[in-house]
Amino acid sequence: MDQQTVLFSNKSLMAMIIPLFLEQLLIMLVGMADTLVVSYAGEAAVSGVSLVNQFNTIFIYLFTALASGGAVVISQYIGRKKNDDAGESASQLLSFSAIFSILIAVMVLIGNEGMLRLMFGKVEDSVMHSCITYLRISAYSYPALAVYNAGAALFRSIGKTSLTMYLSVISNIINVVGNLIGVFVLRAGARDIIGSTKKNYDN
Repeated sequence: MDQQTVLFSNKSLMAMIIPLFLEQLLIMLVGMADTLVVSYAGEAAVSGVSLVNQFNTIFIYLFTALASGGAVVISQYIGRKKNDDAGESASQLLSFSAIFSILIAVMVLIGNEGMLRLMFGKVEDSVMHSCITYLRISAYSYPALAVYNAGAALFRSIGKTSLTMYLSVISNIINVVGNLIGVFVLRAGARDIIGSTKKNYDN
């Protein structure tokens, strides 16, 4: 017990736990920021983003589970001072995460409409159009998301939680700036790229 107290003091625990808490909070803010900014593009856009975020959650959980499982194995190797095995396992985790996410992205890009209709049933054409467009955009981010989760899990396994928190801050900033440029500068939300349908313009 005394040895554990020396290895994990309250200060060191707080130094690891607080960045983890903030990182998870920032991850949740990504979806909220999407919905907030896209709300200026119309109701169909908001509905489309909300539905696709639910759909994306399935794959986010898969990537997180994969990363967490790999981090457990790597942490065991690190604890046993088998650094070579830990490095090899880390490479395998990153490689498999990238390949797995690319396969899922391709699958979603090919069968996006069928998947959405299977999951959400019959929705309005304008909302479905928004869902398809936003899901296609999201699919391209799956590999980066999977590799990020794997890398973040690796850094957590060695106690470098602050780095993953800083990366979450950067990703949130990029996400918000990208949303603002798309909706207000490129006017993407006013067109069928994000929220509206061609029907609105034909009329």
